[in-house]
Amino acid sequence: MDEPAVLVITSGPLHGVRVPLGAGGTTVGRQADCDGVLDDPTVSRRHAVIEPDGRGWRLRDLGSRNGTAVNGSPVAGSAPLRAGDIVSFGSVDARLETAAAPAAASAGSDFRIGDQAAGQIHNVGRDQINYVRAERESFLADIAAAKTKGRWLVSVGFLGIVAGFAMFGYGVITFINGVPTATADSFGELTPLGPDVGGVPLGAIGFGLGALGSFLLIAGIVLHVSAAAKLRRLQNPR
Repeated sequence: MDEPAVLVITSGPLHGVRVPLGAGGTTVGRQADCDGVLDDPTVSRRHAVIEPDGRGWRLRDLGSRNGTAVNGSPVAGSAPLRAGDIVSFGSVDARLETAAAPAAASAGSDFRIGDQAAGQIHNVGRDQINYVRAERESFLADIAAAKTKGRWLVSVGFLGIVAGFAMFGYGVITFINGVPTATADSFGELTPLGPDVGGVPLGAIGFGLGALGSFLLIAGIVLHVSAAAKLRRLQNPR
């Protein structure tokens, strides 16, 4: 493939940035040594590579965290690219422009349709792409929120288990230490789970806190794993 090509960013703060595509392949990502550096938090350090394939260009996702899409369709492995295609790196959109099709590129590849008998339908392709992309970004936001909630539950649950174990252990040790020095009159005041706190043995409070922490920990792990599985299905549809 001889014709020069370039990716033109069409969304967000990077709007207008141009990434020329080289004959030896072009790596796109957030990392400084990429051929096309896109400084956006939704772009992975090494997000994707675009290479000539003889008939045009081929995009290959490099295991990016937020995925790559072409015209709104997630890329599983690799996908062909043609002039006017909209490529999404995370939430950053770019349009492929080539010297062979400057008119289509400058027009934004909006797939305009002429007069329709059923009432003037325009920009159908672009509207569909925008709708799919909006749904995808909303789904990614839901997944990110679920993973954040899962991590929070895991952290709180772990702290609950540690604190509960410490309280339970302190209660039991207090009881054991009090047995040798207890008299016949005071032995009945000892409880196997330590001193009372508000009428409840400290060890019992610790046991309950540990049980609650275990429940939160398991719930957080399940939520995080479920969100990660959804993200993998989005990035690698079958």
